[in-house]
Amino acid sequence: AALQGGGEEYWNRLNEIKQPTLIIHGTDDKIWHYKNAGFLLEKIKGSNLITLEGTGHELHVDDWKSIIDGIEKHIND
Repeated sequence: AALQGGGEEYWNRLNEIKQPTLIIHGTDDKIWHYKNAGFLLEKIKGSNLITLEGTGHELHVDDWKSIIDGIEKHIND
């Protein structure tokens, strides 16, 4: 959200993120395009991505299992 509304000043600081980061993004997001997930994944060292095929900007009940499984894997790795 900070990247979306805060301006480009944050884009060049993504490499400062040192905490394990999980990116959850839907391929059909019309608000913040899916290509941005790849950019975040590239810039935040050691980050992981959960791709929600066919999902837009909002998370849906149908995606919960994938999300929960991804969070558990991220926490345990």
